[in-house]
Amino acid sequence: MATLHMRDVITGLDSLSRECCVTAGGRDGTVRLWKIPEESQLVFYGHQGSIDCIQLISEEHMVSGADDGSLALWGLTKKKPLALARQAHGMQDAQGLQQPYWISAVAALRNRDLLATGSQSASVKLWKCGEGFRKLEPLWDIPLVGFVNSLKFSAAGDFLVAGLGQEHRLGRWWRVKEAKNSVCIVPLKRRAAAPSPEAPDSPEAPDSS
Repeated sequence: MATLHMRDVITGLDSLSRECCVTAGGRDGTVRLWKIPEESQLVFYGHQGSIDCIQLISEEHMVSGADDGSLALWGLTKKKPLALARQAHGMQDAQGLQQPYWISAVAALRNRDLLATGSQSASVKLWKCGEGFRKLEPLWDIPLVGFVNSLKFSAAGDFLVAGLGQEHRLGRWWRVKEAKNSVCIVPLKRRAAAPSPEAPDSPEAPDSS
């Protein structure tokens, strides 16, 4: 196999049906597409911070999040993001300094245009990939307390699962004392006039366990 990320650990990985996978390289600043039969790779640049999470949307698009607060939407044939949302979860006051909330988790509804992002900003955000996957449009906020360390849509898009913790999954920089280490299930209503999962109504209150 070709050389892996040169300067940091792999912080995220995903794959679909083709013989390839994508990885996020943390502070090496790259996203990489690995073509397994050819033992080759494509390298993508776009974030300014540590790239901590990644998810394939389809065989043509993927999404990634970083600790510079940015959310990037990629086409697998373009080396730069098709769309980039900076400060996607807003700003925080950390030890007297203003900095973006880190993006700690991303999820994509497979082969659709609905995304979710998590941070420690007290909410999960839903996004729409607009204008032919060239724009990131915010939809709704789902209140959740704690570090959102994992996100996953159900296959049908009728609910979203969030893994919450008092601390970030990669380190002990902060602690949200009021948070519970838990799994939350968020039902996503769908409009009667537009029943596809990419157009949910305002989410119901999350269940947790």
